[in-house]
Amino acid sequence: MMSPSLVLLSDQMALERATDIVANNVANSSTTGFKREGIQFNTLLSNLMSGKSTAFVIDKSTYRDTSPGTIVNTGNPLDLALQDKGYFEVQGANGQTEYTRDGAFRTDNQGQIVTSSGMPVLSDGGAPITLPDDARDISISGDGFLTAQVGTGSARAQLGKIGVVTFDSEEQMKPQGNGLFTTAQNPTAATGNIVMQGAVEQSNVKPITEMTNLIRIQRSYEQACNLVGQENTRLTDAINKLSQVT
Repeated sequence: MMSPSLVLLSDQMALERATDIVANNVANSSTTGFKREGIQFNTLLSNLMSGKSTAFVIDKSTYRDTSPGTIVNTGNPLDLALQDKGYFEVQGANGQTEYTRDGAFRTDNQGQIVTSSGMPVLSDGGAPITLPDDARDISISGDGFLTAQVGTGSARAQLGKIGVVTFDSEEQMKPQGNGLFTTAQNPTAATGNIVMQGAVEQSNVKPITEMTNLIRIQRSYEQACNLVGQENTRLTDAINKLSQVT
């Protein structure tokens, strides 16, 4: 028969993992484009209390909530938000393409459009986008085309198109930190007017909900600790009684 103490220990370990995930959500509640994470596992405290057969708690997986966050206006012409599913393409540190919903962009000292961490934002052709030094009145259309007035001419120059792609399964995308993701899936170019200029997408984390989850997890952990203490007391009493008999 499986020891109840071992079952409860596995439950405590799963609850600790859940605490880490919820705490990470709370810490990133103000991170642009962040998507909250959750964990799937089976807690067996109810089974123990009901007297049914027990088993170790299984930490099935973590999942990412891909629902959109609130879009807020910033007035910065290089800040971009996506109003539908999709990801901006950026060039990672090793030259590989990575993906992000964080559209808080700027230009570096070479005129390239980069992320807040300095990674080049890529065009729909997979190349970094560089703005001329004298570019002004920058405009980015809903489908990602970037135009500006350059030099003394009155005509607007087309300077590229922001790369926005979608994937069949967002759940397969692997987080790399700083709001970046990688995937082995082939991207599909996004269509339609989904790019909003002068705005960013906030995190979809709801701090009150996450704090409520954290309280619930802590109470479950305390309950497990109490049950471990009760089981240890039961075993101690049983050993004492057996030693008295012998």
